[in-house]
Amino acid sequence: MDVEMEEESQPLILSGGTDIFEITDFTVITDSEQFIVSVENVLHEWNLSGASPNGVKRPISRLFPADFLQRCNWSHDSKPVNYPPNREFLLTHVWPDAPDGLSETVADEQSESEHLAAGIADLLLPESNFYPWSIITQQFGVFEYILLSPVKEEKDAIFTEDDLQMVQSGVEVAFANSECSLPVFIQFGTPDRIFFVGSLQNGNVKTTFETIHTHCGFTKHKCLSGLAELFRERLLDSAAQPLDITVAIQLEYIIRNDFDYDVELNPDAYHIKDITRLPFGTNRDLVKEFRLLTAWPGLKQEAITDTVNYSDLDPYAAPRWRATATFHKGIQGFLYRSLTKCKEIIRSEDATTITDILGEDVHHKKAAQAFGSVLDHGSNMRLNIVGYALPLDNQTVKDWVGKIFEVTETKLEKSLSAPYAEFLQKCEDNLRSARSIPRNTFVDKLIRVLLNCILMKDNQKEQIAAVCQIWKSFVESLRVYWDENQDLPSLKNVEVPDLSKCLLYQKIQMIQCCIESRKKRYELYDATKNFATRDDEFYDASEEFMDADDGSSPILEPEGRLHPVEGCNLLNYPDKPLYVPITQDRSPMTEDMLEEHAEFLASIPGEDRVKAQLDVLLSDMQAFKAANPGCCLEDFVRWHSPRDFVDDDLNGSGHLSERMSMDDNVWRKTWDSARPIAVTHQARLFNESKEAEQIFHFFSNIKVFDLFKLIMPGALVTAVYRLLDEAEECYSLIQNDFKSMVHQIVRYTQRQNIDDCLEALNLLCKVEARIAEYSSLKSKFELKESDFTNDDSDEENDSKYVADGSTLKAFVTELMSGVAPTQAFSNASPELIATPVPILGAPNGSLAMSVRRLLNNDARVELDAAEHDAGISDSLELKFPPITRKHYVLRCTAPRDKGSPRSMPQRMAAFIDGDVFRVCLSLTTDHTFS
Repeated sequence: MDVEMEEESQPLILSGGTDIFEITDFTVITDSEQFIVSVENVLHEWNLSGASPNGVKRPISRLFPADFLQRCNWSHDSKPVNYPPNREFLLTHVWPDAPDGLSETVADEQSESEHLAAGIADLLLPESNFYPWSIITQQFGVFEYILLSPVKEEKDAIFTEDDLQMVQSGVEVAFANSECSLPVFIQFGTPDRIFFVGSLQNGNVKTTFETIHTHCGFTKHKCLSGLAELFRERLLDSAAQPLDITVAIQLEYIIRNDFDYDVELNPDAYHIKDITRLPFGTNRDLVKEFRLLTAWPGLKQEAITDTVNYSDLDPYAAPRWRATATFHKGIQGFLYRSLTKCKEIIRSEDATTITDILGEDVHHKKAAQAFGSVLDHGSNMRLNIVGYALPLDNQTVKDWVGKIFEVTETKLEKSLSAPYAEFLQKCEDNLRSARSIPRNTFVDKLIRVLLNCILMKDNQKEQIAAVCQIWKSFVESLRVYWDENQDLPSLKNVEVPDLSKCLLYQKIQMIQCCIESRKKRYELYDATKNFATRDDEFYDASEEFMDADDGSSPILEPEGRLHPVEGCNLLNYPDKPLYVPITQDRSPMTEDMLEEHAEFLASIPGEDRVKAQLDVLLSDMQAFKAANPGCCLEDFVRWHSPRDFVDDDLNGSGHLSERMSMDDNVWRKTWDSARPIAVTHQARLFNESKEAEQIFHFFSNIKVFDLFKLIMPGALVTAVYRLLDEAEECYSLIQNDFKSMVHQIVRYTQRQNIDDCLEALNLLCKVEARIAEYSSLKSKFELKESDFTNDDSDEENDSKYVADGSTLKAFVTELMSGVAPTQAFSNASPELIATPVPILGAPNGSLAMSVRRLLNNDARVELDAAEHDAGISDSLELKFPPITRKHYVLRCTAPRDKGSPRSMPQRMAAFIDGDVFRVCLSLTTDHTFS
């Protein structure tokens, strides 16, 4: 094998005469050459090469419309390229994409710039000044470019100058071979360093893009005079005439509220003003950062003095003020906290009952009553049989439950703006489809109290125990209403449970139905003949007992009459009027009772199923016979189902309809078996005592997760109404998410699907946070008591220099609604994530004064005064905190080298942030006569 290799490595010898020729193989390609070829292939694929490249989006320099760059989205196309043996890069073409209905305007081309590529001519455009959505545009002044960045930071990033020079030389060769006139940038170091170098080659004109980044710049370079000197040095200026440098400057004043994470709510800090009102907001200030951007868009260098010792850069003199605000994300609001805890308990399916937690059943009070004299001396002791202290003392529980049943006056509705009133009406219309709890009822108050209990306590064990304490006391109060035969608040006129509401509300309505049924029964006893000879035990007896007791003897005297039917007499006794009987009320049912009844009917044979459904009909027939002695089936049909009795026009009589005349008709069979028994002596179809006790037993022994499942529909809807109370000023920011949230909540209440609940909670979290962000930000611009001077006479003057409510609302809404365009790909994140909002009337307008008050309240103002004056000044003048960041952009048109016949666009951007010093240079050289 070695011999074969040696033979292959020997030069090829051709024999054709006396001379011997050696031919060396030059087809072996190096790593750099492979890289160059791969870059060229991508440029050809994108149509970026040649004299007329179709893939270039910006072939000539154009002026932008006023809002083009604020509205445009940045597009990009990426392709991987390999640098053998094992380094991989991403080559990305980036350009601004015009939004619909907006296009760039072609500039009037001047003769001086006809020979320049768009990337070079763009260096003179002011639109790149402080542009936030493209880092490379902001730093170097180009709008369309190509970026070479590593695919994997740890393996492919460039960290040494040797590697950078090797890669950069290969890229420049590839671009020169392809005749691509787009600027190309190479990322150096890690993405968070934001360090780029690059070049643009357009024939004999070349622009180099350089970055200077250090954490300790020279003091003289942190002001305009030093930066202008640095700019001249890099231009190798030795001309007799001074350079005509224009400057754009932006000063940033930033107030930050930094914290890394959201801590659990401290129970001691949670103060309850009204236990029946849901809280709103968060336990953190949501405003993360507020920035005031004061700018001088274009100045001659000579027009301003900015040196180490003195500066004219006074924010009061800045012609343009803009502001941005950002917020902490992922912070949970109070509503979301409490509802999420409910959802977690539901999903846990905790089978523990409230009896297991509290250690005492609702009914078993005899022991407590027996030792009442002992326990009263320690009424605040909250021990239970299980063996741990309960979170709420007895007096607190009593007071809170008393507030639940307390009847409060309905507040007058405040006037709403027409757009919000329409939005509110649509939300309420949609919420009517939710199977929940009517607003502001005592059951709604119960939900609010339970949610407050969850927020008050620190851990799940105490949260559940507090909820169980309130629930137990609530059930005991319901029992008092039942025992004393009193109507439940706001439920007096309820006849049957409303199946369009949630199960909890249906069951409480059912208790009211039981109360109402018992009250009617008592009234009926008082008004019924022979009531004194009947006792209650006879009334409650079973039907079999009634049959045995009464035998078959007919009732000779009418009983249980309401009133005669006008114009109707008995067919067999034409001289006797037909009377409407007193009948039993139909049995009200909740949805779970209906399901149980349907399952029962489905489980029994056909004949028994029919008979089970005829109890009401039989009761009505018996009552009719008792009220109308001597009546017949035709008389009953005339009253109960008039459509089944056909009048005979000839003789004035009539007959039963065809279906009633059939031999096997159920009504006839039931009529034959019915005996004249007044309603007061019938077996009850609806035993209100039994039904009420079943509900109380269910409530008293309910499992924890069943309890939270009962309250969840009502909790979600009452949370929506709480959000609506706070959303009037900022509803435009949340209306789409709000509508989706309402839709999901309605869907959950109807289907009880936990996935719908999760989706609803996610949307609720987003909406609640957005409203809280608005409230937090707006409150920072509003006047506080500390903002007024000690002299009351100055209060009116102070108020004049604060924006009114409508102005603040519009300003804060604009701060929060500015949708940032899609950012340019640069493998690094721009700092600004919201569109800056202009502050009109600065620096002395009412809105600007509100901003100045906010800045004046920054702690650094007092600290700076203490450092300079050896104490805090008593001056009432509104001051600015120290400048957080400076941006300078210097431009000129000048030759790069001495003796060059043509002037080229030159640009330098400087970013000074504390000790961080960054300079980005775009320097153009004409090599035509070099």
